[in-house]
Amino acid sequence: MALRKWVTLIIVSALLFSLAPTLTKPARASTISELALESELTNYFSTKHAHYTLSLREIGGAGHQVGIDDTRHIEPASVIKLFWAWATLKKVDEGHLNLSSTLKPGFTWETCLNLMIKISDNQCAAWIRDKLGNNTLNQQLVAAGYVDTHIVLDSRGHYKTKYTSAADTSLLLDRLERGTLLSPASTQYFHNLLKAQTFRTRITPGVQKGVVVENKGGNLWVSGGWTESDAAIVRGPHSTYVLVIYGRNEAKKAEISAASKIVYAHLQNQSVTIANVFPRQQYLTRWLVWVRKTPGGRGIYQAKKNVAVELYYADRDWVKIKQNGKTAGFVRFSALRLSPEYIWP
Repeated sequence: MALRKWVTLIIVSALLFSLAPTLTKPARASTISELALESELTNYFSTKHAHYTLSLREIGGAGHQVGIDDTRHIEPASVIKLFWAWATLKKVDEGHLNLSSTLKPGFTWETCLNLMIKISDNQCAAWIRDKLGNNTLNQQLVAAGYVDTHIVLDSRGHYKTKYTSAADTSLLLDRLERGTLLSPASTQYFHNLLKAQTFRTRITPGVQKGVVVENKGGNLWVSGGWTESDAAIVRGPHSTYVLVIYGRNEAKKAEISAASKIVYAHLQNQSVTIANVFPRQQYLTRWLVWVRKTPGGRGIYQAKKNVAVELYYADRDWVKIKQNGKTAGFVRFSALRLSPEYIWP
């Protein structure tokens, strides 16, 4: 018995000795780094009047993942259009839809996808959502794992509002970047839409000039004040990452940009010395074009070919623009081409 007791003690001691390095092993460097980044972002947001939620997923590098209140249900404004684009292209991949087919008189699915993502047209987004089916979309969202994303209907089954979370939105873009969201052809098509997106004043200025950012932003006035949101794939020099920031209660674009700068500096191990900003005028006129007071209305003046103009918003395929020193008015989107400064390498 004594011998058996000593053998047992020796075995237990050996096991404890072998486990000692594991028990005393410090946390992974990436874990410590993640916590430091989360702390810095949390401290930054705590100084602001607005409230922000954030989800970060790094692809490559140390594989950082940070979530700040990231499963909270949020009014995403136009960022929700990413989900409508995904559902549309998924239907294409399944062979149930041809983008050249008519969605509404004068508008194909492809036309509306371009208007919805590139210049954030709301009417095309509503047409796409309704044609896909609100209930069908809700079922697809749950099946795909987007558990915080939902279309809210009224008692008659009509569209009322929508919500999502930073976590769901970053998951969508993470899958897009990894190539698991759609077919290769639809994946490239989606990337091309995002690269031609017009509004780049939130996450994009928080990275170094020349770094490619594919994003979809949005803002909306709600009872608590302005929301400001952005969701982006950032291709940094050392790693690619997905960053989603939703702001509410008088959120500000500049505050999202500052948070983006914190993330970029931490993940790329370098500060932003020259911000990735773009001129206010996003487009050039393709030809001599009448600028009209209302969509299809009377002409105000003629803009010459290759004139730089600022685009404010879209009304289907009519867009409100302003040329320096001229009254704002409407032209067809087809009369404009993206400025060379806006074309990613």
